[in-house]
Amino acid sequence: MSTSNTNKHEHPGGELPHRHSDNDELAVHGAGDRAAASETEETLQLREEELLARKESVETGRVRIATDVVEEQRTLEVPVTREEVVIERHAVNRRPADGVIGESSEVINVPVREEQVTVDKQTVVTEEINIGKQQVEETQRVSDTVRREEARIERTGEVEVETDR
Repeated sequence: MSTSNTNKHEHPGGELPHRHSDNDELAVHGAGDRAAASETEETLQLREEELLARKESVETGRVRIATDVVEEQRTLEVPVTREEVVIERHAVNRRPADGVIGESSEVINVPVREEQVTVDKQTVVTEEINIGKQQVEETQRVSDTVRREEARIERTGEVEVETDR
């Protein structure tokens, strides 16, 4: 293959082999002050595509934890004590009494007591809920079609080609 320098122009990327159209010969042009490629040696670059995976963190949902108030009726059995007045009457032997009837009247006061129950409420902690997040790593399989260039060596006549691949 020979280099066509008749249509010489510069490329900022340097001396990269390229064609300007499908029918053109492979051409290498300088990048200004660089020297042109040798007439006897040319380089063809073979390229291929690679898959590159990108990861992005996205919010997929939320968890909301709240409390609700639930009412229920509860009953406690509380033992209480109360006093009752017991009056016992019994007959006695008739004996003379002091004083005259109606002179003084006797009054006995007996206090009576009982326990009464009052109910108070106290708030207590019954359970704690810890909320956190953890990272779980898994592998996802992704695939796509990639392309690559392969060299095709065509021979015309009796030409020996030595390849190291």
